[in-house]
Amino acid sequence: MKKTRLVLLIVVALLGITVPLYAQEAGLTLEDLAARVEAMVELVSTMSDRLATYEDRLAALEATATPTVTPTPSPTPPPTPTPTATSASPTVSINRIMNVRAGPGTNYPILGQASPGDQYPISGKNPAGGWWQIIYRGQYAWVYSPLVTATYPELVQVAPVFRTPPPTPVPTATPIPPTPVPQPVTDPCAGIGGDGCKFRLRNTDLRHNGGSELKLYVGFVHEGRGDEIQGIGGNYYVELHKDGVHVGAVNNSTRGGNSTHRGPQGNKYNYLKAVPLSQVPGGNVDGNYMIFVRDGNGERDSQNFNFSVSGGNGEVWLIFAQNN
Repeated sequence: MKKTRLVLLIVVALLGITVPLYAQEAGLTLEDLAARVEAMVELVSTMSDRLATYEDRLAALEATATPTVTPTPSPTPPPTPTPTATSASPTVSINRIMNVRAGPGTNYPILGQASPGDQYPISGKNPAGGWWQIIYRGQYAWVYSPLVTATYPELVQVAPVFRTPPPTPVPTATPIPPTPVPQPVTDPCAGIGGDGCKFRLRNTDLRHNGGSELKLYVGFVHEGRGDEIQGIGGNYYVELHKDGVHVGAVNNSTRGGNSTHRGPQGNKYNYLKAVPLSQVPGGNVDGNYMIFVRDGNGERDSQNFNFSVSGGNGEVWLIFAQNN
């Protein structure tokens, strides 16, 4: 803008010098000259205004077309990571179900099994490199290397010590157990005196008598002779206990006789003893009884036999039988 005004001033100054000279040469009057100068000044003023307008437009265009350049900050470079030492730890990953053994070979005992995905630290290898020594349940064990995946295998050293394979067992003949010697059977009738277990209690029958007395019928028979009556002539009698108390009325004063009585097992009873309640322990017939046979010399001819009476069934019919 200042440059444009300077140019106009120079033009006006030149006109002020040249116009009088031109007027003299052209023979113009002062009025003509003044009119022409005024026209020129107006023209110069108009040109000055237009130049100013052009300069304003040019400045506006420059402001629009040329953006202000904002300096872009330089990106801060990321810090260079400091390399750290990697702690390489050899391990095995199990690929399939497999046996874990006590040594590097199938001739070693099986300690357990490993499942797919299980991982164990490697502690060594065998000299041939076909088996890895691992830490298995707190102890050294071995797995077959083709069935596992090992990490950092190049760091694994040969195990300094591993057990020598156990010797293959030599089959031996199974010893024949000795033939058991039959133990002697204790004779339950030995040591009871007399003929021991000559008689056994074969039949026990009870009949109701209202419990008014204990009436004891006994028959002594020989089975090997068709139930032949024994004790004729008073060779046998019985001893009786009730609830652990001896029934004193049943003694050797009453013995098997020649005559018989018909009862539940037929006409085979050759001994009869009626005991009043006053002589029965407890004063009644109901209770638990134990009885055995004696011979004419008072020696035992049978073991103890037991029976019970209840409900006033005071008639007791017994058959003692022998085979020899």
